[in-house]
Amino acid sequence: MTNSVNNVVVGKPLVTGGISVAPLGTVLPTDATTALDPAYTPVGYVTDNGVTKSEKRNTGTIAAWGGDTIAATKKGMDVTIKLAMAELLNKIVQGLIYGDANVVATPATATKGNLLKVTGTSAPTPRKVWVIEVFSDQAKVRVVFPIAKVMDVGDTTFKDDAIAAADATLQAFPDATGAYFYQYSDDGQKTA
Repeated sequence: MTNSVNNVVVGKPLVTGGISVAPLGTVLPTDATTALDPAYTPVGYVTDNGVTKSEKRNTGTIAAWGGDTIAATKKGMDVTIKLAMAELLNKIVQGLIYGDANVVATPATATKGNLLKVTGTSAPTPRKVWVIEVFSDQAKVRVVFPIAKVMDVGDTTFKDDAIAAADATLQAFPDATGAYFYQYSDDGQKTA
């Protein structure tokens, strides 16, 4: 196999949104291009830092008498996703961070705009299906996390030369088959 620029990906989000969420149990996509089930909702803009998927494999070694390494063990896997959601006034974003029950949205009226009341509590955040979708020229990549939730939220800074984003770290959990995520791609290089 030779080198190919068609295998290089620059992760630009789809025009329809780069990240979508759905309730647990929603039909998971099984390829890179088929339209998502209507239950998926886009979370809106993410800051220009993009999305970072991190994998940590918890490994160890076993030594023989005398110190030689004679075996390697894998004790588990940890998958996290880091992103900063730029739409601080988005009900979906706030629900992912504080739980839907702690977010109340009131539609705009003739006297007030769209209202959002967020109650910050220590309640557990909801587990959802998360989907990240990017394209690069003709190529498309879709990463599906069947079970993930916001575990940590960074600082929200309010200042006059930056946006106040919801900086979050998500924890992925294994599904019934043991998979933390499914990654699908289509390089877009069709035959003649």
